[in-house]
Amino acid sequence: MLRPFSTAVFFSAWAAAAQAQTAHESDSIRAGPKALFEWVWGSNAGEKGKDQSGEEDRLDPDRPHFPEASTTVSKGRAILESGYTFAKKGTSFLSHSYPESLLRIGIFANWFEFRIGQNYLNQRQMVEGTMTNVDGAQDLYVGTKLALTEQKGVLPAVAVIPQMTLPTGSRAVTAGRILPGLNVDCGWEVIKNFFDIELLVANNLVKDDMGHTRHEFSTGLTGAFQVTKRLEAFVEWDAFYTFAGAGAVGPRHYAVGGLAYFITPNFEVDVRAGVGLNHLSNDFLTGVGFAARY
Repeated sequence: MLRPFSTAVFFSAWAAAAQAQTAHESDSIRAGPKALFEWVWGSNAGEKGKDQSGEEDRLDPDRPHFPEASTTVSKGRAILESGYTFAKKGTSFLSHSYPESLLRIGIFANWFEFRIGQNYLNQRQMVEGTMTNVDGAQDLYVGTKLALTEQKGVLPAVAVIPQMTLPTGSRAVTAGRILPGLNVDCGWEVIKNFFDIELLVANNLVKDDMGHTRHEFSTGLTGAFQVTKRLEAFVEWDAFYTFAGAGAVGPRHYAVGGLAYFITPNFEVDVRAGVGLNHLSNDFLTGVGFAARY
C-alpha cells in the first residue's frame, strides 16, 4: 500500500507543477522579494534578472553539486531534476542509483519552494562477511527550501532546507520510520560570471548498512567555473561524519569534479566523477543527469 501512496503523492506534485506552469504562461510572475530577509540586506534584483542580451536568467539546479543551490524556484515555476549514479568499492560494494528524481515547485512566494523526490536503489554489499543484495524503491523525500538572504558583499546567499524521508520504500530499503534533517546552503559569486563558491552544512538522520538509525553530519565545498556562457566546470570536496551512540563511526571523504552544460536557459545536462580519499570511502563514483525548468 505504501508504493501506491508514494506514487499518488508524486503525481499530485506533478499536477501542482503543471498548474504552476499554466499560471506562468497565462500571467507574468508577480514581483516579490527573492529572499525572506531581503529587508535586512536589501535586494540584488537590479543586478540580476536578465543579462545584457535581454535573455532570461538560466535555471539554478541543485544538481550536480553536492551543495544545493542557495536560490529557490520562483513562485509559479517548477524544476524537475533527475539522474543516475554508479558507485563501487573493490569487490565489497557496488550500487546503481536512479532516477534520483527531485521536483521543486515555487509556491506562496519567490523565496519558498516545495520539494518532493523519489529514487530507486540497486546495491550489492558485503556486511559482516556476507554478500547482501538490496533492490527497491527508497523512502519518499519531502521538504521545503527557504531562501533567507541574497549575497551582499562578503555575506553569502543563504538557504535552509528542512526535510525528511517517509517510510514508503520497499521492505529491503525503507528505514521504517520518518528521518528528519536540515541542510544549510551558502553561495558566493566571487568573480562575476566566472567563479562561484558553494558551501553545504547538513544534519540528517540516516539508515546505516545494518539497518540502524544514525545521525550524519556532512559538508560540501564546491568551486564552480564558467568556462563559457553555457558550460560550467566544478570541483568539490565532500565529507560525511556518521555518529552512533557516544562516538563517531568514521569520516568518508570524496574529491569530485564534473561539467554542467546549459542547452537552453531552462534545460541543463551534467556529468560528474569522484574518488574516495580514505579507506572508509567508496573507491569511485560517477553519474549523469539533467534539470528542466517549466
